[in-house]
Amino acid sequence: MAKTRKSKRKAENAEPGEEQEADQPLTPTTKEVDSELDDGGKVQEINVKHFTIPYNDKQIPCERRGEVDKPAIIWTHGAGGGLAAPAASEFADGFSGHSSIVSFQGSMSLPSRVKMFHSVIEHEDFDAALGGRSMGSRAAVMAAMQQDCKTKALVLVSFPLVGGKKNDSREQILLDLPEDIDVLFISGDRDSMCDLEQLREVILRMTAKCWLVTVKGADHGMSWKPSGTVMAMRRKTGAIAAEWLEVRDAEKRYSSLSWIRDGKAGEMVYSDWVASLPAQAEAAEDDAQPSTTDLEAPEDDKPPLVRKRKRGKT
Repeated sequence: MAKTRKSKRKAENAEPGEEQEADQPLTPTTKEVDSELDDGGKVQEINVKHFTIPYNDKQIPCERRGEVDKPAIIWTHGAGGGLAAPAASEFADGFSGHSSIVSFQGSMSLPSRVKMFHSVIEHEDFDAALGGRSMGSRAAVMAAMQQDCKTKALVLVSFPLVGGKKNDSREQILLDLPEDIDVLFISGDRDSMCDLEQLREVILRMTAKCWLVTVKGADHGMSWKPSGTVMAMRRKTGAIAAEWLEVRDAEKRYSSLSWIRDGKAGEMVYSDWVASLPAQAEAAEDDAQPSTTDLEAPEDDKPPLVRKRKRGKT
């Protein structure tokens, strides 16, 4: 039976510059084993090694998943939850079925989260691929652009394209990415902080090469209906990201993940990569998806309430 992770839910309304204490780290070097069913119905064991990394006078709680010590990606959560937040941990679980992943728990301050990225990068001696969800995805982009990073790939889940009291655009840091960085976006088509059409427009203007996985019916917290399939969907997005890091086709950059209903039953369907997504077919799938409500949206689905950004920050 799967071990249930519990987390304190924090609203994604942490204000830039406002430090919040990270949760106390679990005992370093311990391992927990979660038993889950994989796509074939077989029991899948997920080994999670907990450890900490020094950061100033504090410690950064980290988790390592996978069979090898060298990660394929360094990953961080959003501002609405920590390492144990389901939207973050279930992505990491799915990723680890294909490749190793190091996740870290960071501050709710965006500048501090970026600095923590660099501490984990130095500890792991790895910076080829960075990623995160929501605020964590913004931090990954900023970390890749700073210092002497040699990042070649970014995995951005639920990137918050707009935010703040005035729904300010956060597109500029994406437009500033160089052409030698590949970017994978995984975004729900009901994400209140990232309009899909607007994201596509930004992608067309970006210098970096981009790929997009549209999760039909999913909100900013990467949740959809039926709720009983959310964990499997989140894990699938992690698996898709791991596979994309291993092999990606520059000519095929769009795919989608959806829940197809068949009466009371249904199944999760992943469409393989294509050069473009037919607008009519996409609209038909949109109409078939049930909407989620604010009451059902987990973790950080609502736009954050933040102080007015200082000039020059994105």
